[in-house]
Amino acid sequence: MITEKKLLIPDWPEALQAVDIVKARFALDFLSPCTVWPADFIRLGRILRSPGRQILDPTDKLAVRQWHALFQPDPSEDPVARRRFQKPAPALVMTMPVMQKTSIDTGQRLECEVLFIGNGVQLIHVFLGSLIQLGHIGLVSGGGHFAVTEVYSMSNGQPENLAWRQDDPLDSFTCAVQPLNWLVSQERVPDRVTISYETPVRLMANGKPLRKPRFSQVFPFMLRRVTSMLFAHSGVEFLDGPSSLLESVGRIAESETNLCWKDWRAITGQQGLVVGGFTGEMVLSGQAIEDIFWVLAVASLFGIGKGATYGAGRFRLCY
Repeated sequence: MITEKKLLIPDWPEALQAVDIVKARFALDFLSPCTVWPADFIRLGRILRSPGRQILDPTDKLAVRQWHALFQPDPSEDPVARRRFQKPAPALVMTMPVMQKTSIDTGQRLECEVLFIGNGVQLIHVFLGSLIQLGHIGLVSGGGHFAVTEVYSMSNGQPENLAWRQDDPLDSFTCAVQPLNWLVSQERVPDRVTISYETPVRLMANGKPLRKPRFSQVFPFMLRRVTSMLFAHSGVEFLDGPSSLLESVGRIAESETNLCWKDWRAITGQQGLVVGGFTGEMVLSGQAIEDIFWVLAVASLFGIGKGATYGAGRFRLCY
């Protein structure tokens, strides 16, 4: 027998209203063919940072500072925050544009959606410059050259807006800035939620990857990812400590879990060795969902685990 779902009133922190975000879609028109795998996009962090260095003028201190602020932000000067959040991730999150092995022909377009958070909103031109340079180098070894031809801005209740086109100055476009709660806030949520992990989630505990974790093991990673991103890039601190949220997690029933391990890339120079993460679903139920739902919602935008900035560790909330 299927029990009817009850509607809950989630607890949304007011501070989410103070977190600026920009959601943008980058159009990549390919100039040479290639075959790409999802893992090629997960590795984009290293690749994008390399072109970024190539286009930087080391004497331009502002440009160097902006590049570091986006791709390699410094740890907090606050020793307590530094211990709690450690090294901050970049102020952006990419959505993986391919979910399986994909052949791309010359003239074909691939679209890449990127979320910029807090300080990253003012640094979109830095990301764009690195992405353009990557197109000259090629997405994969020996191929996949592309041009970034258009950037579209996405805003609340409005049609997408063409914010930049090829050959415009990098800093000439303007994107619609929205509060973070535009993407996550809901007045009511059901008391039964399915978490669907769509791209491999790689979480490490005691030096080993979690292959089939329980929700109680995953939630601390979600909470750390959300609070560290918001603190590092918006200066917003939501919690004095995680105890109350962890207590709520203990009151949530995990009625069904169906996870499997998925390898997604080989280790460079280590033949036969691969790394991966888990995918699949968890079904949660209970009144306490309303206490932690804001963490789930924001984490679904940011992703969790290794490579989350570039598309790994993505999940959806299904009702």
